[in-house]
Amino acid sequence: MANFNTHIGVAAVASGLISTLCLQVGLVDSKDAMLLVVMGTIGGILPDIDLQYSHPSRIIFSLLGMIASFLWILSAENTLSIIELWAAGITIYLSIRYGLWKIFNLYTKHRGAIHSVIAGFLSMQIATVISFHFYGKDDFTAWLIGFMVFIGFIIHLLLDELYSVDFMNRRIKRSFGTALKIVDTRYAYSSSLIIILCIGLWFVTPSANRFADTLTSAETYQLIGHRLLPSNLSLPNFSE
Repeated sequence: MANFNTHIGVAAVASGLISTLCLQVGLVDSKDAMLLVVMGTIGGILPDIDLQYSHPSRIIFSLLGMIASFLWILSAENTLSIIELWAAGITIYLSIRYGLWKIFNLYTKHRGAIHSVIAGFLSMQIATVISFHFYGKDDFTAWLIGFMVFIGFIIHLLLDELYSVDFMNRRIKRSFGTALKIVDTRYAYSSSLIIILCIGLWFVTPSANRFADTLTSAETYQLIGHRLLPSNLSLPNFSE
């Protein structure tokens, strides 16, 4: 499997490229573009939140706690005092860093049910619901944030599978096939719980119509194609 630095580096680069594209075609403003980079990078390390009491695991939950607390503070009402904002932010951070971290380390197993595509879909839903209901993002932006988490999540799984192949010695390691899977049938209880949560969360997610229409619209890709290359770039004429 790929190491922690590889996961976070590749996810950050990919997220930066996608967020730049979204910014240049007018899908998001500069503030939300930065948020997309952060969420895509977080998605790139999420499958490893079930690492058992490891240093990367503590880093992941520390990042999640800091991001959640700062986003809440930035989106909170101005009527709250500074002390109230600080207290709420610290509470959110500690709850995620220690409370949620402890739960995951007690009830999950590395490369188990969380290391699957369906868990990535659940992460997308959770990010979308939180962005919409708790941070006041509109339906399109909320789904875009969730989608960036999903992209980072899938990049992580793909990297782990890629590192399971020894190209130099032309052999496949025993870990091949344990990273990129739709559902982990070895852990039926955990996988079933993830599926149930996906179904339940669907009823509280915002409408996905605008996001789906934009993602499948030919006009979107025409605009991307128009903005992809410099306007004064001309192809060489080989007929001369």
